[in-house]
Amino acid sequence: MTSINDLKADSKNARKRTNQSATLIQESLQRYGAARSIVIDENDVVLAGNGTLEGAKSAGITKVRVIETTGDELIAVRRTDLSDSEKVGLALADNRTAELSAWDNEMLHRLSMDNDISPWFEKEDLSALLGEATEKIAPEDFDELDDDITTEHRCPSCGYEWSGKTR
Repeated sequence: MTSINDLKADSKNARKRTNQSATLIQESLQRYGAARSIVIDENDVVLAGNGTLEGAKSAGITKVRVIETTGDELIAVRRTDLSDSEKVGLALADNRTAELSAWDNEMLHRLSMDNDISPWFEKEDLSALLGEATEKIAPEDFDELDDDITTEHRCPSCGYEWSGKTR
């Protein structure tokens, strides 16, 4: 067991909760208890389940059971204390809260500049999500955007262009 306060939210999380989804996650955890796992790395940074972590803290959950694995086995959480109605409610809450979350377009764009995200997003999907952002958001380590620089490189995933030169 470890404390929930030992876990750190992922600063590069491209998904964000709306007020409605955050409220529903917290309500589900209060009503049905914890029922899904999250994924953390060796430094206790949450890779998957940032919304669940936030909701659990808000719901007053303080303990985390950590299961070490290398990803070659599925981890299942067995709940034997739920009524039939609670099982339905838990399943609906789990799916609905994901539906009500939104993408952090700026973070998604930043991630697309350094990572191949094409397995999860078609070019059209990314364009629809990011719109003009693909042309206007500079990587975190850029001092500023300069539209007058001749570009030599183009990201195949998002279309972001850069010169490859330093100032």
